Amino acid sequence: MKLTNEEKEMKELKDVVIYTKDHCPFCTRVKNYLTAEKVNFKQVRLDDDPKSYMELKEKTNHQTVPQIFVNGKFIGGATDFFSWIDG
Repeated sequence: MKLTNEEKEMKELKDVVIYTKDHCPFCTRVKNYLTAEKVNFKQVRLDDDPKSYMELKEKTNHQTVPQIFVNGKFIGGATDFFSWIDG
């Protein structure tokens, strides 16, 4: 199967933003992967910002962390992210 230009661009892991909470093993797993792959990413911690967390959940319709965006596109949580990477 041939990747579209959009899919190729997405696989480049540009402009990665990960919304996290402390003590989240799934968040740590994704951050460790990105660090090992030398991917620059922005981490937004939601522990002390329940209003932002509520707004994010409403925007994405995803109830857990991490919530991962690549190049402005919502990928999902950790399982979604690794499936997307492997896909």
